Formats: sequence, C-alpha cells, structure tokens
Amino acid sequence: MKRLPQKISLAAQAAAVLRENIEAGRWIGWLPGEHELSAQLHVSRKTVRAALEWLRREGVVKCRPGRRREIIKGRLARRKPAGHRVVVLAPVPLDSLNPLVEFVVDRLREHLMAEGFVLETHVSRRQYRVQGRRGWESLAQTLDPAGWVLLDSTEAMQKWFAARGLPCVVIGSCYNGIQLPSVDRDYRAVCQHAVNQFVAHGHRRLALLNPRPAAAGDILTARAFMEAADRTKTAGLQARVQEHDGSIASICASVTALMAGAQPCRAFLVSRAQHFLTVLGHVLSAGLRVPKDVALISRDDAGFLADVVPTAARYSHNPNLFASRLSRLVMETLAGDARVKNFKIMPIFIRGQTLG
Repeated sequence: MKRLPQKISLAAQAAAVLRENIEAGRWIGWLPGEHELSAQLHVSRKTVRAALEWLRREGVVKCRPGRRREIIKGRLARRKPAGHRVVVLAPVPLDSLNPLVEFVVDRLREHLMAEGFVLETHVSRRQYRVQGRRGWESLAQTLDPAGWVLLDSTEAMQKWFAARGLPCVVIGSCYNGIQLPSVDRDYRAVCQHAVNQFVAHGHRRLALLNPRPAAAGDILTARAFMEAADRTKTAGLQARVQEHDGSIASICASVTALMAGAQPCRAFLVSRAQHFLTVLGHVLSAGLRVPKDVALISRDDAGFLADVVPTAARYSHNPNLFASRLSRLVMETLAGDARVKNFKIMPIFIRGQTLG
C-alpha cells in the first residue's frame, strides 16, 4: 500500500471544492484559468484538469477548445434525482480513514459516474452513535438515494438496513445473522494461514490481539483464529484471543501479560497495522529479539509498514480488485438483484522478518 495512487482522490476533493465555490456564487459565468485554479487549490494543473473533467461530466461546466470553462447556470440548483444518487454513509471524513478505503470509494465514484449515477458522502458521527430507529428513518427520508454504501457500520445500523430492505452494500463484514451484500477480506483464510505459519516456525503459544469494541471483521477474526488453532491438531498448541481498548497502555499491558508466566506467548497475530507497530516497539523495548524470541504478523497492511525494520510480516490487499468487486456489487444491487452476495478477497502474504 506504500505506492497506493492518490491522484483520483485528490481530483475528487478538488472537484468538490470547485463545486462548493460555484454554488456559493464565487464565480459567475466563467471559471478562472487552470493556472489560477492550480495556485488557489494548491494542486497541480493535471489534478485541476481531472477535477474540471468531473464537473463537465456532471453537467456543471461546459468546455470549449481554447476558452475557459463556462459555468452552466441553474444546473447546481437542481440536485440529482434520488434514482441517480448513491450515498456512502461514514462516521468520519474519508480522508481521515485508511488510504485503501479512500481509493476504493473514489474508484466506485468513477464507475457509478460512467453509468449515470452520482456518489455522495454523508458523514454523521451522531448517526453512528444513536441506536434509535427514528434517527435512521429520518436520515433515509431526507437523503432518499437509489442505494447506500455502509462504511464502518455498526451492528444496529446493519440490522436496521436489513430489516427495512433498503438497497445497500457493506464495505467490510456483516455481523452474525445479518444478511446484506458485502465486500471484505477473507479473515478465515488469513487466520488459518497465520496459525499454520506460526506452527511451522515452532511456536506453540499463540495469541490474537483484537481491539475492543470489535467490528464485525474483528469478531470474525477472533472466531476464525480459534477454529484454525483447533484444526491444526498440533500437540501442546495453545491459542487465545486478547482484547485491548486501542490505547498504547492497554496494548502494552496485554502483551506483557501474555508474555508472563511459566508458558509465555511468543507468537502474535495483530488485527490492526498501527497496533502492530505498538506491539513491535514494546517487545523490542523489553529486550526481546524479533523474530528469535517473539514472532509477529499483522492481519492488516498500511503504507508505513513497508518502512518498518525488521520488515513486517503482513497480509497485503489489492485495492483495484477490492474496488472492482465493490463496484460490481453496488451496480447489481442498484439493478434490483435481491441475492445476498458476500465477496471475500484473499490478501497476499508478505513474508517479513518479524516472522522469521
């Protein structure tokens, strides 16, 4: 993920800024030239051109050879009808999330635009905290899109959308018993592979470090980790799931507790890339050697893990494949396909030095 392309995302943000300024009446009739827009937005002319092309395809501006972009009057006052809009529901702005998520959503926006749809993002921390049915009903009536894409969705949110039968797709896994279309990584396969790797390297005390509260994918990972340990049939193998609250103090205390006693744990699968860094630093500061004394694998990947020394053993994901599966599933859902499909994508294992 270190070389994950960011141009699409930057163009999307530039287009959004230009759109907001047009709506606010900053420019009348014509947009400034590319050089001026590039200086105002602090982006390259290439990014400005990509943003302007998005606005042209949306019908916001008109392009003529050798002339500045003309603002089409009245277009912005009329919002796309519900039948042509898809809403991404998120708890925080996309640029504050994992770059993989931002890239995938931008690719989805491109695919939908090619089919005549507009993708909007609705950020609502309150809706993610509120469990009441009334709040969801009000949101659905206010936005009323053709379809929904749920990001970092809670169990209550998934239950409500499933019960209402609204067309939606989950980025991530569904909670137990909830039937909604979804796209996520194959955590069962990841856990089975990680357990086998630890066992092959001679480890018999294994632990999964999971955040609390756990997302649907984390719950699935915990279950799959214990099932994978049982399936190995390895004599003397012990596995456990250790939860932490995400803070440095809680993670370090969990690792210290697992490494204490007569039979200390010496192999850790860590469910978050940022938490993997904390575990690695804590182990090294305790005077232990990696991987001779302790083996570590990160379930997730992030760009910064490519720069870690010793190199991080981790499961990397193909963002293009993820985006392609998501776009296909969203388009099928918008077309009225009632079948519940759950795409599980197997990541690629990067054999880093933290495993041995």
